[in-house]
Amino acid sequence: MKYKSTRGGHREYTFEEALFAGYAPDRGLFVPASLPVITAEQHLTQWSKLSFPQLAYSVLRMFVHPSEINDEDLKSICDKSYPRDEFDDESFIPVKKLGSAFVAELFHGPTFCFKDIGMRGVINLLAHFATVRGRAVTILVATTGDTGPAAVHAVNDVACPLLSIIVHYPRGQISDFQRKQLTTVDSKYVKVVSFEGGGDDMDWPIKETLLGNCDDIAIGGRTFCGINSYNIGRPLLQIVHFIWIYLRMAERLGIEPGDKYCMIDMVIPTGAMGNLTGGYMAKLMGVPIGRLCAGVNING
Repeated sequence: MKYKSTRGGHREYTFEEALFAGYAPDRGLFVPASLPVITAEQHLTQWSKLSFPQLAYSVLRMFVHPSEINDEDLKSICDKSYPRDEFDDESFIPVKKLGSAFVAELFHGPTFCFKDIGMRGVINLLAHFATVRGRAVTILVATTGDTGPAAVHAVNDVACPLLSIIVHYPRGQISDFQRKQLTTVDSKYVKVVSFEGGGDDMDWPIKETLLGNCDDIAIGGRTFCGINSYNIGRPLLQIVHFIWIYLRMAERLGIEPGDKYCMIDMVIPTGAMGNLTGGYMAKLMGVPIGRLCAGVNING
């Protein structure tokens, strides 16, 4: 599997290159050069019997070539990304009936935010490559509340000597609970700073920092990496929970996995649409997802 920029060009990149760069050198975003196909017979029927970490491995294997991460290491990454004792529900994402609809609860992770589910995988992938390459990596993050705590908790948990994080949040514009999640972590791998301004005001300086070093992003022997929703690792990991939810819905409704005559519509609260992108990619790959409805508020 190779990756390319949304702005075109002929060059293709490895998964590792796309993951660490965040933005493509032409200021576009990285996407798979082609999407793998998911079928009922070869995938969904078998996947319906898997645990969440096993499903994550099966999905990631489609996007990461074995020459970059072998089977054993990828399985280990997925196991470490979804430890049973870090999630307060054994199914990771329970699906519950509410009136005529169903609700997928994505808040059972360590920071009570759906971003725990995808962020932990991204952090463990970065830690793996940093260790293999023997290079120090500093993650740069801007947060308006959810991304920061999930990333801080994951970086602290992985405790990789080569992986650290700097989180920036707008002073007075996140909840007290989220601020405490960020500022009460005592970790040598974590730095948290506040700034004056709006929630998106750090996006430009972080983007310029990353793009200014696209060809040689090592500064002082340390590589800078961004993991907000523009990083391809985020939607790839989020594909997993869309497939998981679809499979749980198929069970509840008595649908054969992959039945294209029984589409499942999904309503998703969204901001930067990274999570929605994961659902859309799953749909394009062949998962019988019907309508994807994006719910936004004034912050979106």
